[in-house]
Amino acid sequence: MKTIEQLTASDTAWYSSNNTEVWHGGPYDTREEAEEGAKAEEHEWIVRATRWPVRVSEFFSQGCFFEAAEESLYDQSNDEGDPILDFTPAINLDLQSRVRAAIDEWQVAHQLSPMPWRLSGSDEPEIAAWARAAEGGDA
Repeated sequence: MKTIEQLTASDTAWYSSNNTEVWHGGPYDTREEAEEGAKAEEHEWIVRATRWPVRVSEFFSQGCFFEAAEESLYDQSNDEGDPILDFTPAINLDLQSRVRAAIDEWQVAHQLSPMPWRLSGSDEPEIAAWARAAEGGDA
């Protein structure tokens, strides 16, 4: 079973496309596979890029949680609207730490590795060899 670190480790691969903003071909393990895929799909561009799977726990915020909870409890507060869930920052951060750990445990239990559509980072896109050759350049 993979750990949370393994489930959210970066994935670097090769991609191909005719649009340097949207990469349709790939992922390919090697540059050679990317070149072959680009030629087969008539994609003019290739790129080596990295994507990071989502660590779901990073999207839990104790601040947002308490804000939503206080809104739900508004009708139960006093006439001044004083907060009911008014805890110290240390206690709030402890909740965040514990909830994030529970979310990580849930992600590991189900072996979830959600991958965003967008690339996290990339090298400079390159013109594929077949496209260079078609333009009269070196393949």
